[in-house]
Amino acid sequence: MKQLRIALAEDSWLAAEHLRSELITLGHSVVGLVSTAEELVELVARTFPHLALVDIHLAGGSDGLVAAIEIQQRFGVCAIAVTGHLSAVDAKAASLLGLLSKPYTSAGLRAILEGADEWLERGTSRPFLIR
Repeated sequence: MKQLRIALAEDSWLAAEHLRSELITLGHSVVGLVSTAEELVELVARTFPHLALVDIHLAGGSDGLVAAIEIQQRFGVCAIAVTGHLSAVDAKAASLLGLLSKPYTSAGLRAILEGADEWLERGTSRPFLIR
């Protein structure tokens, strides 16, 4: 799997740092870590990552799902929801690349990133990845 450039949107500092650490251990780079939907859109506009990992409930009551949809539409950057607050049906309906349910495992994170990498490399029709 190639190194992916990933944007993170998570309002829990501890959860964000844990996820960032796991991504780095897996050989990926984190282009930025934000805690609100608005900050995610700004980060993606500046850095154009390969994908974004997005919690749905973000700081200040902002909506990660709305931000995920916006970055996909405006910048072509796919998003994977990392949350315990969204069903697979709703994530798929929002055209997300996938859903990683909290609490997630390291193996689940690795598997969903491998699926995302494969899709990014091939550029075929978008699958829906779930772990």
